[in-house]
Amino acid sequence: MKKILTFSIIFFLFTTLSFAQIEIDGDMLDWADIPALDQGEAMEVLGDIGSTDYSMFDLKHLYITHDSSNVYVRIDIDDAASFNDFYNFANPPVFEFYMDTEIADTNGFDWGWWNNAYNYYINLAPNLHPDSTNKTAELYLYTGNRLPTYVEGEFVLLANIPMAINDDRNSLEFSIPRDQVNFGSEFRPWVYSVGDFQWDLGADQLPTEGGDYMLKYDFWSGGSYYNAHAAQIVTPIEIDGDLLDWASIPAADINEIAEELGDMATGPEFDLMDFYITSDSSNVYVRIDIDPSATFSGIYSNYTNQSAFQIFFDTSIGDTTGLGYGGFWRLPADYMVDLSAALHPDSLSNEVPIYRYIADWAGAFEEFGEVEGAMATFAKNDDDNVVEISIPRAAINAGTDIRTWVYVVGDENWDNEEYFPNSVHEGWSESVPEMYYALDYNFVTGPNVITLNDKSMVTSVESTIDSKLVTDEFSLVGNYPNPFNPSTIIEFTLNNKASVDVKVFDVLGREVASIINNKNLTSGTHRVNWNGIDKSGNSVTSGVYFYQISSGKNFVTKKMMLLK
Repeated sequence: MKKILTFSIIFFLFTTLSFAQIEIDGDMLDWADIPALDQGEAMEVLGDIGSTDYSMFDLKHLYITHDSSNVYVRIDIDDAASFNDFYNFANPPVFEFYMDTEIADTNGFDWGWWNNAYNYYINLAPNLHPDSTNKTAELYLYTGNRLPTYVEGEFVLLANIPMAINDDRNSLEFSIPRDQVNFGSEFRPWVYSVGDFQWDLGADQLPTEGGDYMLKYDFWSGGSYYNAHAAQIVTPIEIDGDLLDWASIPAADINEIAEELGDMATGPEFDLMDFYITSDSSNVYVRIDIDPSATFSGIYSNYTNQSAFQIFFDTSIGDTTGLGYGGFWRLPADYMVDLSAALHPDSLSNEVPIYRYIADWAGAFEEFGEVEGAMATFAKNDDDNVVEISIPRAAINAGTDIRTWVYVVGDENWDNEEYFPNSVHEGWSESVPEMYYALDYNFVTGPNVITLNDKSMVTSVESTIDSKLVTDEFSLVGNYPNPFNPSTIIEFTLNNKASVDVKVFDVLGREVASIINNKNLTSGTHRVNWNGIDKSGNSVTSGVYFYQISSGKNFVTKKMMLLK
């Protein structure tokens, strides 16, 4: 696990497939080869708005693609409609695009019953007016709880982003800077339109929030939709060492990710054979089989050095907050259950702690802290070569999906690590060596093998919109470490000489500290330190904070976390 393969990193960074070029210029023809995301059962139905008075708000299609810098979105309304007609009413229109970038968590607002909890939203309506010459949209970060209160600072404006409208005024496109949003491997989008504040008769959604279907855009394997809102899987498992209650549950590691026996030079004790996963309303159940000729006892009796036998869970799917070595690991780990010592034959306990990753995903160390008050229960079979584990769902913040993987290594021989599935190394496929695999467990549909290879990369973009973007002034903004304790370095690069402010805000939008106040700086890279002290000289508490770097009308806002 400590060993990072250089060729894998190079491969990850530079392997792309050419699809299309997007120009944010109002010409929609450059989307011709990109299929709409809302296909099949998730496709939007025209004419489903309650009153024909608001037919111009009828959504038709959603398109999404990306390159290394931006996510590109196109939204079509009914061919017979026009954005101009949005303004024929007493109240202003609602036309919004939402993103759930931390899938399976509960960060973001969902009113307590939506399928997804949204972290970001883009307000498109203000500049759709025919008299508006500023064709940009407003990108916001949501910082509140599941029920929004709309207090000041709850929605933080991150950037004004480029937008364009076609000549028929029934299709728009915009680009979202990836460095402004916590994009990881995927996100779930939602479009909402409302006329004259008629929330029932004049509203349309794509897809229907709280309904049967969700849309997902996957950076690795392209866009997709799937059903993830129905009765959940309930398979009670008794953690007692008796494996008969797993008899009707098939192994999850079949076909592409089946584990090969006999491929571990250190011996059969570290040779994974099968992996099973199921759930009930309270727990996730995992079963791991090793080579039948081996025993867990042999892990400790046949080798000189310490072993590792660990299970990792990616529960905030699509974010960049777990242990991911900056993207080298395809599945950033949010939680871990470590069985390395618990499998020892002299161990008398049947419980182990559950650990949460507490450092930055680009970190080089596995920094985990115990989840307070939570334990995983485990048991071994009589032959000492199968272990089953029960993990409370609440302890790992498991929402709609989880992705899990197993890591084993014997005798501290890092050349003979084994992963299930292999989301770290070069994959199993001989004919397509760039293929990586992940196992997604959905609490409705069960386990599903997915591939992690970037199929939807736009190779080049020319933006002809004439608008003032934050990137006109700042070409690099970031802070490290993040999370931090007790201080962090904020780094930014100025393209030109400018007067700059650097301020820190809390989640309510209140100014906490002013690090640089209207200071003239030269072009180039600048670094400033924030030591967690507010403007009154007091140490601030642990939590999420935002730093904003501004120069004139240009600004960049980013999130950081203080952990004490």
